[in-house]
Amino acid sequence: MRNWFLKQMDKLGLDTSNLKTDAELNGRFLEYGESENIIFPKELGNGNDWIIKEWFFKKGQMVRPGDVIGAVEDKTQRFEFESFVGGKLNYFKRIGQKVEGGQILAEIIGSKNTKLQ
Repeated sequence: MRNWFLKQMDKLGLDTSNLKTDAELNGRFLEYGESENIIFPKELGNGNDWIIKEWFFKKGQMVRPGDVIGAVEDKTQRFEFESFVGGKLNYFKRIGQKVEGGQILAEIIGSKNTKLQ
């Protein structure tokens, strides 16, 4: 819904820079052959039982910088994470799998079709 809203504002020529995240403003698209891992923050992996709750993209789909791509939860909290790079979602952990700080959650790779419209 948020991405749709930003696109509509862009179509109307309205300034959306104050509504965009740092990743959307400063992110980049990976070049073909490059890859980037999304790593679960060590600060959050402090003994809590975090599990992969859901993915908002499927393997092989293109993501943009700033896209929220998945969520992890413990008993009391939910943490949604975004991509700081654009490319193709190549790998991610299974839903229900436990994660700890420093572990790779997903991998994004550069694609021949690097930019999305």
